[in-house]
Amino acid sequence: MSPDKKTIGITNGNERILAALVAAGQFGSEIEAAKFAMAHAIERGVQRGTSEGAGTKWNVGSVDADGGLKAVVEALFPEEPQPYRLIEHLMNEGLKLFDKGDKLPPDVAGVLMNAAKA
Repeated sequence: MSPDKKTIGITNGNERILAALVAAGQFGSEIEAAKFAMAHAIERGVQRGTSEGAGTKWNVGSVDADGGLKAVVEALFPEEPQPYRLIEHLMNEGLKLFDKGDKLPPDVAGVLMNAAKA
């Protein structure tokens, strides 16, 4: 098995959604938006996987300075041998869930309202 990732990336197809979230002022940084997307993917039941074609965007230390994200992933997916690879996947899958074509920026408020109703 290969070692876990040292960098986290976003696929080319998801860069547009990530940029739209930040440009709309809904998040202070791309990392914050990506973490929200990850949480959305987890809430929606996205399963383990990998994101092919994800470039290098952030160092793991920038995304998860205190190890909290890794701890969450290890608790939710105890069989996962590569938590940072899964974090990258969940971020990308969460961004895909926000992609509604030309409807930008994504409806973050709607996501929060639907979660609150559940």
